Amino acid sequence: MAVKEVAILMEKHQGKPGDGSCVGRKGLAILKSKLETSPSSSSPKLKCPKVPKRLREMVKGAEDCYAPKLISLGPYYHGESRLAEGEELKLKLAKDYIQNYCKEIVDAFYDKISIIITELKDYYDEMSTKKYDDDKFTVMMVVDGCALLSYILNVCLGSKHGSFSIRYQDISVLYRDALLLENQLPYQLLLELMKMMRFEWTNDLWTAMFQEFFGINDESIFQEFMGMESNSCHGGLFLRESRKSNLESAGNKSESKPCHHLLDLFRRNFLGEERSSSFGSQTGNENLEGMWSVRDVKEVIASFRNVNELMDVGILIKRSPTHHLRDISFRSNGITACLKIPPITIDSSTKAMFLNLIAYEMSSDVPHDFISYLRFLDSLIDHADDVKELQSIGIVQNNLGTHEEVEIFFNTVSTNLESNFHAYKDVRVKIGKHLQSHYNSRVKM
Repeated sequence: MAVKEVAILMEKHQGKPGDGSCVGRKGLAILKSKLETSPSSSSPKLKCPKVPKRLREMVKGAEDCYAPKLISLGPYYHGESRLAEGEELKLKLAKDYIQNYCKEIVDAFYDKISIIITELKDYYDEMSTKKYDDDKFTVMMVVDGCALLSYILNVCLGSKHGSFSIRYQDISVLYRDALLLENQLPYQLLLELMKMMRFEWTNDLWTAMFQEFFGINDESIFQEFMGMESNSCHGGLFLRESRKSNLESAGNKSESKPCHHLLDLFRRNFLGEERSSSFGSQTGNENLEGMWSVRDVKEVIASFRNVNELMDVGILIKRSPTHHLRDISFRSNGITACLKIPPITIDSSTKAMFLNLIAYEMSSDVPHDFISYLRFLDSLIDHADDVKELQSIGIVQNNLGTHEEVEIFFNTVSTNLESNFHAYKDVRVKIGKHLQSHYNSRVKM
């Protein structure tokens, strides 16, 4: 019911003058005022939000995981003195993109982005954009967007970093900065800038390029589909038309909704395509869709066992055939069973990446599927021995340190997080049923 309808109904139920109800009219007026001014529960969330304060408070000592170290992208860290070196680098990269990859002059870039500048501002927190007029914000978007695209092109096409005075140790820092939630650029901006290249590249090709940059292709898209050759006329690169059509079917198929930014694209590809049997929408089994039965809930709760406990009841744990986090499956024949989990690498950069993916899911309208993966993996890891087993199987590649450090890592980043209870529902129900079957058979013996 709309707020105004509520107010009208309340007015109809007010008493008449002299019946004693006038005493409460002041309070009623206050209530109606609050209802009128309260934000709608269905109001859309920002596409480039800031890290939730609650997450900052939950994970102590993680402040350096959210702020860029070399370059700022967008308004949240723009102009900070500690990033002055990055500002110079961005100008070099932006100039490279405009002069070597595009057919338009600078004026055309400015004019094109200025048309959509109000839409781009709406991606961000208003407190961070109101200090910039449209002209300054347009300049920021053009420079930051062109710089990011230039760097991605140079990385993926094998150009030398030395030409931009990028130190070897800064390469991983630039990659890290591009995945921070508060350092994102609207995907709408990138699409407009990509259209200005002198070569006709499809959105699928750019998606493949971004996947290559983030290292989330099972095989190199460019080895499979692309043929890049030098062109002495302009020092650029061109795509062989004979392979272009093949690439158009190789883009991102994980979700149909438009991307918000590169972190969103990274998340989609990191998770992989939605698997209905894993996320509670499998048809043909009433217990695995819609409302949960009490038995299902009990079995899901019972399935929370660590690696060694699962192995003790005859459950084999193996690597999934892909690296996609949704690719978790469980099969049981009643006596033995197999749980397959995708492999993952844990190193010094993983914490920042994980926390920013968590922050994005907590502050946007997307389901908490990455958080659900973390909670699932955390439920398997109670002790350092569990990490040791997962590493020996090849599921966890530990580049962080000791097994204890990995255990603490998962326990730290996933504590108090709200997961999507439907995620991996069938896997948990099946594990719970297998455990119950195992315990029942032991009782009968």
